[in-house]
Amino acid sequence: MSNTESANSSNIPKDLKINIRRPAKTLLAEESIELHAARLLLLLNYAGIKGKIVSRTKIAKMDFFVRYPVYLKKAAAIHNVSIENEIDIRPESPMIRYKYGPWDSKYYNIFALLVAKGLITILPSKNGDVFELTDRGRYAVNELETVEFDNIIERCKIVSNLFRNKTGSAIKDFIYEYFPEVTSRSLGEEIST
Repeated sequence: MSNTESANSSNIPKDLKINIRRPAKTLLAEESIELHAARLLLLLNYAGIKGKIVSRTKIAKMDFFVRYPVYLKKAAAIHNVSIENEIDIRPESPMIRYKYGPWDSKYYNIFALLVAKGLITILPSKNGDVFELTDRGRYAVNELETVEFDNIIERCKIVSNLFRNKTGSAIKDFIYEYFPEVTSRSLGEEIST
């Protein structure tokens, strides 16, 4: 050690403690229930009929296409629908293969949060649960219409164009027919692109 370093280190109090705080972790979409909730609100607004989607199967399968833009692009091509704007093809957050195709076990918590905050209602019907935006939910959607959510909104609009008038079972059957790489996975296995 040089004399200068020795002199400088002797000036440092022995009891000096420096607390170094780690920066807050940036949440990824798959870790943030709020981001999932925002995406589902946008899906209900843009892909639902008057802010309403009937059946968990339908909302999960529509959400699959929003979360996996590469499959959305393929579905659009199968339906001979051109996509005017270039969409980001990176998956938003992973889903798993479950009994009836793509699913996310976080849905229960996300839907509970949305209901608790008064943003959606979920009511039973003969065709399955009805997920519907409330007035408060519509207001939240207006607040989400920012550049940060442009890609999700664009994908929701494409999903609407392709599947709005289909049942959840019809969308599930479409996935089984055209995307066997998704449905041939083991139960609980993560779906990759």
